[in-house]
Amino acid sequence: MRPRPTSLPLAFLLAAAAACGDDGGAAIDAAPGDDAAAPDAAVDAQAIDAPAIDAPANLLTLTSTALTEGGTIPPMYSCRGVNVSPPLAWSGGAAAPGYAVVLTDMSNNLVHSIIWDIPGATTALPENVAKVAEPPVPAGSKQPLAYDNQTRGYLGPCPPNQHTYRFTLYAVDALPLPTVTLASTRAQVVTALQAHDTATATLTATFTP
Repeated sequence: MRPRPTSLPLAFLLAAAAACGDDGGAAIDAAPGDDAAAPDAAVDAQAIDAPAIDAPANLLTLTSTALTEGGTIPPMYSCRGVNVSPPLAWSGGAAAPGYAVVLTDMSNNLVHSIIWDIPGATTALPENVAKVAEPPVPAGSKQPLAYDNQTRGYLGPCPPNQHTYRFTLYAVDALPLPTVTLASTRAQVVTALQAHDTATATLTATFTP
């Protein structure tokens, strides 16, 4: 008589089935983790790629037909010439209620001149903005006393040797700019601008007498 089969194969099969169930569970657990990571990775990739695509359009930039970044300032825009303001233009950035332009001698940190409360629809300053407290162009803008404490508006480079100058464009969140008036000093206007700016752009050049 043949011996009866033992229950070992059945136990073995049950153990094997349980083992397969564990593997299956591990695979299921891993899959959601992998799938969950995939959307995050896609979002991260989009977040990384988006600034490279959008930044040029959204970046506030300041340019001039008379000056180039890192170039030299022509004498006509200095005390060696007729000392008129250069043409400036800007583009990009979010819409802002107003703008301002500050000219600073970076070699001695001297603020030369400021024009502020430039209306938000304005995208350029013409050459030779009038040297008055409230120039007609751009309408509504204001100018404090320049660094000689006598002249309203632009006063350009007048150094004894080569200096570096920076035109800084401020996009501001309020028009008119709070806390300042035509009686305010240049330092007070700059402080107000820095408290209300939403973006800035610069154009830097040198002047050698």
